[in-house]
Formats: sequence, C-alpha cells, structure tokens
Amino acid sequence: MAESKRHIRELLAELEHEKWIEWAKNLMDRESLGSERIERWKKLMIPYSQLTEEQKDQDRIWADKSLIKLHSQGVVIKVDRELPEECQSCFYTDELGNKISGIHELASYIAVEPLI
Repeated sequence: MAESKRHIRELLAELEHEKWIEWAKNLMDRESLGSERIERWKKLMIPYSQLTEEQKDQDRIWADKSLIKLHSQGVVIKVDRELPEECQSCFYTDELGNKISGIHELASYIAVEPLI
C-alpha cells in the first residue's frame, strides 16, 4: 500500500481505537461487567501507538470497514501534502483472506497535487 494510503488507514485505525476507549469507559460506568473483562480492557486503554501490531490489526479492520463504506457513498480521499516517513508500501489481508495491495482498491485515492 502506498505510504499516503497506509497513513490514512492508520489515522482511521487510531481514531477507531480512541472511539473504542470512550465506548468501553462508558459501558464500564453504566453496566455491571466481570472483573476479568474490566482488567483486560484497562490494559488496552493505552495510546494506539503503544498497542502491539496484533492489537492494532483489530482497529485496522474497523478502519477498512469505514473506508469501504465511505467509498460506497462516493467519497474520494484527496491528499495534498506529504505524509510521514513511517508510511511504507505494503500488503495487507482483508477479512476474507484476500491479499490487498492498497487502499485505492477500497477508497478511490487521488493525489490532487504532487506530494511536497
């Protein structure tokens, strides 16, 4: 996946993780949950950057779902600036086990001007 596409996916995955933390905190405040679940969740209530790759993959699944939904509604993601170095080309596997070479297959990516 091109660096800018991977970066967009990671931004969405990080947002998904932040949303999960808020949802989990709200649920823990309102519901009677088992102590094991609460302890397991508390260990995951850390910044996205501190999660293991396996844990990040759970958020990436939801990021991919968001991208698919946006694409189905005609949303096109445009990038008009250079994205960070950590975004490198790679492949990932979707929920059905298909090897995907980039988000452009999920959410029509267009660079509106050369990346600076």
